[in-house]
Amino acid sequence: MGTHMTLFRTNLLKPAIPFLLLGLSQCVGAPPPSSAVDENLKSIQADYVIFGLTDYLTRGGVREALVQADTAYFYRDSTVVILRGNVHLLAYDKDLGTERAQVSSDRGRLNTINNSMVARGNAILLIEKDGRRIESSELSYYPALDVISSDSITVMHEGDMIVEGTGFDSDLDFLNVRIRNGKTRGGVIR
Repeated sequence: MGTHMTLFRTNLLKPAIPFLLLGLSQCVGAPPPSSAVDENLKSIQADYVIFGLTDYLTRGGVREALVQADTAYFYRDSTVVILRGNVHLLAYDKDLGTERAQVSSDRGRLNTINNSMVARGNAILLIEKDGRRIESSELSYYPALDVISSDSITVMHEGDMIVEGTGFDSDLDFLNVRIRNGKTRGGVIR
């Protein structure tokens, strides 16, 4: 009786074998399913990517600045965030909480330990209280040192006056703005 059951099971599988082989043959050489992920995104080496970043930078519970960017790349083994596309930094007066300056650029590098940021590519600094505008290829913002500066060619617009130089240094209250090797054209020198 045990032999009869074994033969019966074997006989049931025999007709199914061609269908199983036909199904398996359809899998061989078939293209893999397409991915919904863009190939450009697959090549990103960052551990985390945020699209539409808005980040408030604080020190001791006091808001120092607001950073915005189209895209931010975070790395697990780093305290640096790489910013791309429409990078904006809005610096606040630490005592009054009012806006004191804006920085915009094409890209940037934000240090999350000390809230410093380097703005690169068409970097523009707008000083709120007097409307001065400083343009450079790179601006460095260091709130812990109360400094904003550039080591690149700099152009400052102040009313009708234009000052061009090899860089600039300023405190974050913009009381002592110094254009290095400055040459003035137009306007009145103060």
